[in-house]
Amino acid sequence: MQKQAEIEQLFRKYYARLRQMAYRLLHDDEESKDVVSDVFTRLMQVDDLPKDGVTEGYLVNSVRNRCVDILVHRKVRQRVERLLPIDNSLYISETCEAQRYAELRRYVDTQLPEQTRQVFLLRFEKHLKYQEIAAELGVSKKTVYQHLQQAVSQLHNHFNAKEI
Repeated sequence: MQKQAEIEQLFRKYYARLRQMAYRLLHDDEESKDVVSDVFTRLMQVDDLPKDGVTEGYLVNSVRNRCVDILVHRKVRQRVERLLPIDNSLYISETCEAQRYAELRRYVDTQLPEQTRQVFLLRFEKHLKYQEIAAELGVSKKTVYQHLQQAVSQLHNHFNAKEI
C-alpha cells in the first residue's frame, strides 16, 4: 500500500513535465499521455522504486526510451507502407510473366514444326537431358541439339521483332 502511495505522489509531481516532454518528441497528445501512463504502470510492477536522488532521471529516461521505441516503430511502418506498392508491382510483374509464358506457349504450339515442338517441350517443360530426349524420340543427340537451336532461334526472332 505504501508503494502505491509513493507512485501516486511521483505521478502528481512529474506527470505534467513528462507528458510535455513526450508530446515534444511524439507530436501526439493522446500518445504522449499513453506513454507517461505506461511508464507509471510499469513502475507499479517493479519490486524496488528508484531512490530519491535518481527518481526524476529514471522517469525521464523511461519516457524518452518509450518515445524512441514508438518513433522507430513509426519509421518502420512508414517504410513498409512505402514499399507496399513495390509488392503490388511484383504481383503485376508475375501477371505479366504469366501472360508472356502463355504467348510463348501459343507460339510453340502453333508455329514450330512438330518434332521441334516435342524436343522443345521435353527440354524446357519436363527438364529432360539431351540424351533422354534422344532416347524418347528415337533420334540422335545431335538432332535434339539442332531442333532446340531451331526452336530458340525462331522464338528469339519472333519475340525480339515484336518488341522493336
